[in-house]
Amino acid sequence: MEEINKRKEAIDLWLKGKKIKEISLKLNRSRQWVHKWINRYNASPDHEWFKSFSRSPKTNPKVITQELEEQVINFREKLCGQKYSQTGATSIQYEFYKSGIEPPPVWTINRILKRNNLIFKSLEKTKRSVAYPNLYFSCHQIDLVGPRYLKGGFRYYLFNLIDIETHFAMVWPVLGKSADHLIQGIITFWRDFGFPDCLQMDNELAFRGSNRHPRALGIILRFILSQGVIPLFIPPAEPWRNGIIEKFNDISQSKFITSQLFDNFEQLKGEAVNFSSFHNQNHRYSTQGNRTPNEMIRYMLPPIKLSKKFILPEIIPLEEGSIIFIRFIRSDLKIVILGTTFQVKKELMYSYVVAELIIHIHTLLIKQDNIVHHRFYFEMPVNLQ
Repeated sequence: MEEINKRKEAIDLWLKGKKIKEISLKLNRSRQWVHKWINRYNASPDHEWFKSFSRSPKTNPKVITQELEEQVINFREKLCGQKYSQTGATSIQYEFYKSGIEPPPVWTINRILKRNNLIFKSLEKTKRSVAYPNLYFSCHQIDLVGPRYLKGGFRYYLFNLIDIETHFAMVWPVLGKSADHLIQGIITFWRDFGFPDCLQMDNELAFRGSNRHPRALGIILRFILSQGVIPLFIPPAEPWRNGIIEKFNDISQSKFITSQLFDNFEQLKGEAVNFSSFHNQNHRYSTQGNRTPNEMIRYMLPPIKLSKKFILPEIIPLEEGSIIFIRFIRSDLKIVILGTTFQVKKELMYSYVVAELIIHIHTLLIKQDNIVHHRFYFEMPVNLQ
């Protein structure tokens, strides 16, 4: 109240012809203060000019306008209606860019999606790892998904392949788990993308060979080794170790398989090529700065690719190379490699080890943190089909 009285007194003195300096000295206020209230009075002499204005912002940056909310929802609907598209906040943000509109931040888009019940949480459970070895930077992951069925009960599988660095991927439909079908997918992928240092996979029998003759490696392992690539098998019953291909399996399931009906297997194969191409050109991954796989490839050195003229020989010699098995040692201290059981030392209990099978010297090394703990003799049928 005292402050308001001083403001009124200042105006009374000014109206009586007092100078600004005199008013300032008499009221013990600055000349800027006197000018401020004279200006307020002149702007509104008949109203409550002497009252303080609210200092709160006239606009709230956290308030989302109705127009912005509608734009986000419209872009989301557009992406949902576009075959194979991602529909998350990052994809919506790029739709703003393409339309020449300054996009809101990702978190604002997520708030809008959440408020409109347009975010669907994954039911996937996160698995915790303990001292799990990471061995190779240049690595491809593969997985066999299925069986799936076309109209009339026609059965097929999806053989999926992905490069973990760029997320460049391919869907390869096959009629069965035969290695002859699967190996053509690997050949095609390495012709298009190039070789990795390592090909990582689960313990699917088709990848390994035969339970009847477990050490007589199958055609897939022979081909991989013949190209100087190291096969790597993840621990049994731990699919999350192949997390990147598992995520791609979900994408191919939701955006490709369940998004349309296929009349026959040939149509399915043709659409698999279209989906793979669309994914590599358009799908963005936050782990690589929201770049697409094709955009990531531009930052890489030109890869060494399998020749377009390559023809798979009838017999693939097995002469040298290594196969890696990552295994968790339980309380029984046993490790099983290609059907053969080995006993390891107690200090390896409840930890992961790297079992490296060196083919040409018939040796199995059990390693942890690059330290060799065991060296077992492991005879292999070298140079035999």
